[in-house]
Amino acid sequence: YSALLFVIKHIPAWVMPIAIANVINAATIQAGGGIRTIYLNAIIMFILVLQNIVTNYYHTKLHSYAIRSVESGLRASLIKKLQELSIPYQKEMQSGRLQSKIMRDVEAVQTLSSQVFVSSLNIIVNLLVALAITLYNSPTVFLFFILTVPISALIIVVFRKKIKNSNSEFRQEMEETSARVIEMIELVPIARAHALENQEVRRLNHRFQQILTKGFHLDIIQSIFGSVSWASFQLFQIICLVFTGILALRGSITPGEVVMYQTYFTTVVNSVSSMITLIPTIAKGLESVNSIGEILTAGEVENHENK
Repeated sequence: YSALLFVIKHIPAWVMPIAIANVINAATIQAGGGIRTIYLNAIIMFILVLQNIVTNYYHTKLHSYAIRSVESGLRASLIKKLQELSIPYQKEMQSGRLQSKIMRDVEAVQTLSSQVFVSSLNIIVNLLVALAITLYNSPTVFLFFILTVPISALIIVVFRKKIKNSNSEFRQEMEETSARVIEMIELVPIARAHALENQEVRRLNHRFQQILTKGFHLDIIQSIFGSVSWASFQLFQIICLVFTGILALRGSITPGEVVMYQTYFTTVVNSVSSMITLIPTIAKGLESVNSIGEILTAGEVENHENK
């Protein structure tokens, strides 16, 4: 139901370029009934824009309830599993790591679910509609649009493995540090009794420096990944403007269609770019799925029923 409402609420974004093209053509060609065309397109867009408010509310309400319910259920499942796991296994795992899995990793999975549903739906629907309208109006421009796909695939292949490895290293470092912090808090009285405060501070500071290094490395990779993909698509957008401008000069398309194709090309570019930008979030979320799986699939369960 949420996906259906998303499609309805997004109709104005797809119809707007057509309405703009109609208005520009009516104003430039100056044929009979031009003012009527302008008013008709304005009224249609007015109605479509207003319906977005209602449909967006129910779309968000439905998908948010579904995802938050899974988040709550996942935490409940982890707690239930912890009550069944053997005490030696839990001591070996360390309480800091367990807390990180229940809070941080489940939150990352919730973000993954939200991004995959909302963002992926947005990307796929926008991409398909923009390409379908372009193909219907001009197969030549459609073929030009398709050139962006190999670029995005190439960027994904280059960066995917590096981002996955960096996320894995960062997650393990965070878990280890969380465990050390909990351990340090529990041992504060013993550390003070033996005058080991400075040694504990140095030990934890070394862990924090490790997180800084891993996090910095991850941020740099993701930043380069985003900037390279953005620059690639902006260059293609400039080429698209030149290409459609030449077609308009030759009379193959109208001036209004230049604006329409430029808008749809922007939609295609943003969709593919968003798809690429999602890769780090998905990598982080899947790493958290693996982390939670370590608990949920652990076989060291004690059968203490009726004991």
